[in-house]
Amino acid sequence: MKKTLKKFQKLVAKNFFMNPQTVDFSKSFSEDLRLSENEFIALIAYTENAFHIQIADNELPKFRRVRDVVKYINANG
Repeated sequence: MKKTLKKFQKLVAKNFFMNPQTVDFSKSFSEDLRLSENEFIALIAYTENAFHIQIADNELPKFRRVRDVVKYINANG
């Protein structure tokens, strides 16, 4: 899980110009990382490409925090 988190942190930091350390396991995408809805959708596309997975649209509302996406990647990647 730590390896996945590190890779995800780098992905977010690179694409949204953030310090990777701010992309903590407990951070929310909208409140803490301040991603807009469009930025979040772009993040999902980047994540699918980087981890070679497909994320179903009905899964997206479940992704409120970094941990939700990391757990999903580990379970489906």
